[in-house]
Amino acid sequence: MLNKHSLITRLLIIVTSAAIVFALIYAKLHYSNVFDKEMQRSNNTIMQIGQTVSATASIAAYLEDKDLANEVLNGLVSNDVILGAQLNGLKSVLAKSILYKTDLPVTFSLSNPFIIGEQIGAIYIEPNTIFIEQNAQAIALSSVRTLMIVIVPMLLIFAVLVYFLITQPLNYLSGQLAAITPGKGQRIAIPKTHKHSEIGTISNNINKLLYRTEALFKQERSLRQDIELFEKRFRLMFEKSSSPTLLVKERGDILLINEAAQDLLIGLGLDLEERFPDALGKACKTPDILYTFTSNSVNQKQVMQSEFEFSNQLTQETVWLNIIIINTESDDQWYLQVFISDITMKKVMISQLKQKAQYDRLTGLNNRYGAELVLLEWLDQQRPFSLILLDLDEFKPINDIHGHNAGDAMLQHIAEQLKLNVRADDLICRWGGDEFLIALANISDQETKDIATNLTKVIATPFNYTKADQEHTLVVSASLGIACYPEHATSLKALVECADVAMYTIKRTSKNNFAFYQI
Repeated sequence: MLNKHSLITRLLIIVTSAAIVFALIYAKLHYSNVFDKEMQRSNNTIMQIGQTVSATASIAAYLEDKDLANEVLNGLVSNDVILGAQLNGLKSVLAKSILYKTDLPVTFSLSNPFIIGEQIGAIYIEPNTIFIEQNAQAIALSSVRTLMIVIVPMLLIFAVLVYFLITQPLNYLSGQLAAITPGKGQRIAIPKTHKHSEIGTISNNINKLLYRTEALFKQERSLRQDIELFEKRFRLMFEKSSSPTLLVKERGDILLINEAAQDLLIGLGLDLEERFPDALGKACKTPDILYTFTSNSVNQKQVMQSEFEFSNQLTQETVWLNIIIINTESDDQWYLQVFISDITMKKVMISQLKQKAQYDRLTGLNNRYGAELVLLEWLDQQRPFSLILLDLDEFKPINDIHGHNAGDAMLQHIAEQLKLNVRADDLICRWGGDEFLIALANISDQETKDIATNLTKVIATPFNYTKADQEHTLVVSASLGIACYPEHATSLKALVECADVAMYTIKRTSKNNFAFYQI
């Protein structure tokens, strides 16, 4: 008798069930296919009957002969597939059967038998839908019954063969294998009828495995001692490592944490008893991203690395940590190796280098390189903006007369005026020397004119500069050239050139004014 918990038994049941399901699905598809074909055949029959009587019906319509029309309709409704019909002439109904009621008949146009292309009437046929469907169902069911008579015995034969040829021998082997105690020299007896079959091959392989198992038992005792030694060395290396490291269960329980990690987390004011990443989440400035980062590593079983900004819970200082997560499987259990490193100094250095690379040291504004990065991003986003190129008038005499310190003070004053008189989201840049560049995003021409008008006024306002305890009044003005993206140009170089042309138009004429680029 089959063991109901046997894998082979369950496999047999699954395979047989699958075969039955497949047979049922196939029977359903076969039924649908036969049904559709019978329905199509009936429709074709109606079309053929309609075409057959069209010639006679055309004569009846041409002559407006109601008797002949009635004979045509009687011939039509004598067919089982037709429930009713109606024959129309050009001006009237020539004949109509009693059961004809449909609003969606099969229509056949009637042509003049003597004049090609002239329509003189129509035949409307109402199919006997109930008869057609019942007939199609009967034929389809009959076909399915015939099919099942063939399939069911085949399934039964298949199940019996699988049981006697596979299930029973494998159960026999399973019983023998369960009775063997590894290391005592016991072996499986091969069934006589399966010495040259796959069952015999499996039995031989199991016996070979038993031989190898006995040899492995001897090796295992030696390896166990080696493992204990390696474990001690690993713990020493892990615990004394200068790199903060945690070993975490997949669900977040912290199993191991070395001294460096303890010092780091305690220094941040975090609780070591909490799960990972909850222990870090309270101090992280983007906890949702940290949780998603950890979840992705767990779900995808991939090495993940990212940098996160934290707030020290004790000092409130900003700390940057680089976190690497490696997924490791052991004994069918997944673990997370978490490596943490403090990269705060690196971040500070990068920020300082970025500040030097993208900002003007004198005015604190974006320098040319920094402005180009922003403007190229705007162009990639296809964000409309107005670009103002501003050049100071009469700036050189200030340097010549009062010195470069006065010139620097004037540039700083101009930078502050620009900041105060444009919108917070606009870009201000010291383009070079006494040239400034202003980019106004998503702005109308009128708003651009208003800002440009105001800039010419505030820049021309006198600036008091003290030198050697003497106060000097310094005055400059500005010439502004304006180009708009994308109206005037679609590349940064071309846009700056357009603004430069407009600026020099003012420079050569009135100064202390602005002009839009003219195409």
